[in-house]
Amino acid sequence: MKKLITLALCASTFMFFGCAKAGLKNVDPSWTEPATSVTVLYTQPLVKNGSDVTDDLPEYADNFSGWMEKRMGEEFQKQAGVTAKFEQKEAGSFNFAVTKLGKKEFSIPSPKFDEVEGLDGLVLTISNFEVDRISETKMTGPTSAETRTYLQYSGEYSYAKAAEKQVVTSGTFKARVGLGFAMTKGDWDKNVENLVEELIKDTPLQKK
Repeated sequence: MKKLITLALCASTFMFFGCAKAGLKNVDPSWTEPATSVTVLYTQPLVKNGSDVTDDLPEYADNFSGWMEKRMGEEFQKQAGVTAKFEQKEAGSFNFAVTKLGKKEFSIPSPKFDEVEGLDGLVLTISNFEVDRISETKMTGPTSAETRTYLQYSGEYSYAKAAEKQVVTSGTFKARVGLGFAMTKGDWDKNVENLVEELIKDTPLQKK
């Protein structure tokens, strides 16, 4: 029976608001061996705050996917010791399975193994990848409230073993970093760190 894991990631920058709602995942207990590499298949990220990319990552204003691949690759190497290879795909390259995680159902992607060539080892598939600046307001007293702003990366994903064509993890992610007066490149970098941490948490990829 798969184990349901609720990720609870809190950044000190927004502890006042409590833990940010992170993703959910099911990890198949049969997946016990770490990998040395991972192929990441993903749909093009939907960047809802494009002007922020232009301001903070001007050299990647027209190639946000290139920046994300570079930073995620660095973080997979740093946090999990694995080499990541990236391929951007259309959603038609994926199968989608309605999967219950927690109290909700999500459409979780996995590769169409017979149509996507050259897959081997561990495959991470990501869909509905959204990037946004969001604001949340919390009551701090009977007549007072405070609003905090975050940079958020969200989506659905799976890990699969290509040789067995077997999905071994299904999940959602919602990585956040609290923002100060203005967003900076450091916030984008930090949230990729948060994203990879969330993707590998409680899987064999997480360093012990």
